[in-house]
Amino acid sequence: MSAYNQQVPHYTKNPTDDKHFKALREQVKLVIASLPASRLGISRSKAFFLPVLYLGIYIVALLQKNYFLFCAAYFILGLLLIIIFLNLIHEACHNNLFKSKRNNQRYMLMFDMIGANSYMWNKRHLRLHHNFTNVDGWDSDIEKSKFLKVHPHTEKKAGHPYQHLIILMYPLFITNWFLIRDFKDFFYSKMIVRKIGDIPFKEYIRLFLFKFFFITYLVIVPAFLTPFTSAQTIFALFIMLLTAGLFALSVLLPPHVNTENQFPVADSDMHLPQSWLMHQLNTTNDVNRSNWFTRHVMANSNFHLSHHLFPNISYVYAREVTEVIRKYNGQQGLPYRSYPMITTFKNHYKLIKTNGRFINLLEEDM
Repeated sequence: MSAYNQQVPHYTKNPTDDKHFKALREQVKLVIASLPASRLGISRSKAFFLPVLYLGIYIVALLQKNYFLFCAAYFILGLLLIIIFLNLIHEACHNNLFKSKRNNQRYMLMFDMIGANSYMWNKRHLRLHHNFTNVDGWDSDIEKSKFLKVHPHTEKKAGHPYQHLIILMYPLFITNWFLIRDFKDFFYSKMIVRKIGDIPFKEYIRLFLFKFFFITYLVIVPAFLTPFTSAQTIFALFIMLLTAGLFALSVLLPPHVNTENQFPVADSDMHLPQSWLMHQLNTTNDVNRSNWFTRHVMANSNFHLSHHLFPNISYVYAREVTEVIRKYNGQQGLPYRSYPMITTFKNHYKLIKTNGRFINLLEEDM
């Protein structure tokens, strides 16, 4: 039996919270039933359109003689990488893109083709982040470098008082993820994801094959087919990954890692202090914005709490589901929090700086 099965944290049982979630789920089902199913068709059409657009921009890059235009095409590829992730990969991971679970899992290979390792990210996202949001040692999304103290209760180290300066390197996280972290997850036994269990040998083979494919079509092929040198195509790849990193920050930073959310700690018996419902409500917030861009380009990522409570409901219904949650929680005295994006960024910075000083502002909320 794996360490994951033996030592997994457990939520506190609370019959009242269970009743709240059951009532909330029934209200959500009624709302979903009243909404047009055609939205799912529009979402699925992106499964064809966005990869074709990605391929088209790549071909445009190969046809360029001007290096500025070549880099501009890679800049657009960086934007498309995140748009594909939000609208397609994330949906397929939760089996929300297609009706067939097998087709969803097959589509996850798209993530490998655009640079990430879908096998490891799927494990990190489903079994760790969703189950143990903001729990130190179990949420792989807050597993950072040894130079960054994200969780208020982790051990303080010498460089942490200056860690707020490291946020200037945040845009590099996609570069680190695709080119370094995926390999660390496979070969460094202390990574959080390794608690889940052994990695099949075929996944090691797939890791190297797709990473080679990624570097080949974005660096080696352009170096042969365009007037640009290998150094220039490598720099263009860096522009692509840096662009993706900057764009992704608007999605990844706001919902969890800030001073307004809790960072629960499991006790010696691996019990968490709250029920699953209250844990999600206290570790996740929404962002105050909703427009055409957030709905159709950013896949309603601003409505993040609805996704954590109902991960198997497509993002196309997130706005209406969020309204159900907001009203129900308001009536029942349950927490629901939504902030302007700039506020979430400020609170993230405040958290990182406070953790570096080792003054625990969140202690009263634990």
